[in-house]
Amino acid sequence: MTLPPMWYLFGADHLPYRVLLLARMIDRQASRQLQAQFGLSLAEWRVLAFICASGPAAGSAIARAGGIDRAEISRAVARLGQKGFVVREADPQNQRKQTIIPTDSGEALFRGVRDDRRSLFHALLQGVPDDERQIVERTLEHMALRIQQLAPELED
Repeated sequence: MTLPPMWYLFGADHLPYRVLLLARMIDRQASRQLQAQFGLSLAEWRVLAFICASGPAAGSAIARAGGIDRAEISRAVARLGQKGFVVREADPQNQRKQTIIPTDSGEALFRGVRDDRRSLFHALLQGVPDDERQIVERTLEHMALRIQQLAPELED
């Protein structure tokens, strides 16, 4: 098995580009699995995961936290609501703002999908020694911190 030609486009010194490509490859695989196994889009999963892990939130907060387009979040929330996995409640301080809350069935779905995703990520890391995982983790943290230093306006 070989990597896509784009992997080698800029050479090994373009690690951020390779991280981006890898993230897209993971997203495509995750998207296929989420749809096939749970009938969810990746955006729906991200909304459900956020509110189940972090608590009820406004769509704008979910969008900011994940760097996701607000319109995509809005569509995902609408579909999750139609499926009975979330409800929206008006914010008592601002009636135009709605808080997205998981239902019991949404919470149950979250737990099942979360466990399935953990299995996928464990499979992706199979064969990677722990010391190398730690190096990758530190490298990603350094890159994220450096981005924040170079472009603090991108911070949330």
